[in-house]
Amino acid sequence: MIDLTGIPALDLALGMAFVFFLLSTLAATIQELIASFLGLRARTLEQGLRSMLEDEQVGWKYVDNFYDHPLIKTLYKTARPAVLTGGDVPVAADENAVDPDPKGRRAAVAQRNFIERAVSFFGPTSGPSYISPRAFATVVLDPEKLFGQASAVASEAPGTLGERLQAVVKDSQSDVERERLRLEAWYDDTMARVSGWYKRKSQIMLLVIGTALAIGINANAIRMGERMWKDDTVRSAVVAKATALETPTGTEQATAAQDQLKRAADDVDSVVKLGIPLGWGEDAKAYPWWKTVPGWVLTILAISLGAPFWFDALGRLSRIRSSGKPETPLPATASGQANERVRT
Repeated sequence: MIDLTGIPALDLALGMAFVFFLLSTLAATIQELIASFLGLRARTLEQGLRSMLEDEQVGWKYVDNFYDHPLIKTLYKTARPAVLTGGDVPVAADENAVDPDPKGRRAAVAQRNFIERAVSFFGPTSGPSYISPRAFATVVLDPEKLFGQASAVASEAPGTLGERLQAVVKDSQSDVERERLRLEAWYDDTMARVSGWYKRKSQIMLLVIGTALAIGINANAIRMGERMWKDDTVRSAVVAKATALETPTGTEQATAAQDQLKRAADDVDSVVKLGIPLGWGEDAKAYPWWKTVPGWVLTILAISLGAPFWFDALGRLSRIRSSGKPETPLPATASGQANERVRT
């Protein structure tokens, strides 16, 4: 097949970026399925709320009260699952009598909290994955429903929450809106950190999935690059498919996760049919291990960059490729000057 650009290195880069994009899309789809199954967004949100509404050092735990508030209950898909309480854990009725040492009491509380969170993490979840700043402020500013006794709780609440509640209790109604705005700003700041937590968790998951995917289907970047470099037919076929890639639309978000996974897997299979070496055939087993392992590492790193990175790289490489086409002669002009050339 005739070389499409006359620059094999550029076509190779475009082809590799396309393969990495497909593998990254497949890994991201798997990651999203796992995150959805585990309720990772909802759990990370709850972790952020615990950092705001709990203080284990003083035994301040009101996240469950927050989630049981009528306004928050409306955000649940189903009824909130029961959580493991202190009564479900075999502890002495009087922890002070068993261990008067404060360190011992803190250790017992930490152990109970660990069991509660382990059961909560691996158990089913239907909690909301998003709570608006307005809803958070509204619930916190309703301390009678959230805590029981507003004045007493306001004086005991730790940190920023205590300051806000004390202001609400002491100030007149005209100042409640001001405190609401402050609570919303505090919540927004915390959610910015929560977003970072979720991104780090997702990145770790993507790295693990990328490792399993690269080794599982033997996605060796070095071997794939060698095939496209040596085989003009394979390289040109992959480049043609890459340049025909359509921009993802918002409608894809509405499709079922299982359908997205099947589509991503089919896309990877399509490049295998074009001649990209993936899988564990006899030729793969004969490939040198000293090039296989580095090839896996390169693929894992490429997948960890994410599909958006490779989609952007495809766009840039495609524009470079288009601007680098050979010059085309023009017909003779009225002045009789033939073979004038322009770039297309």
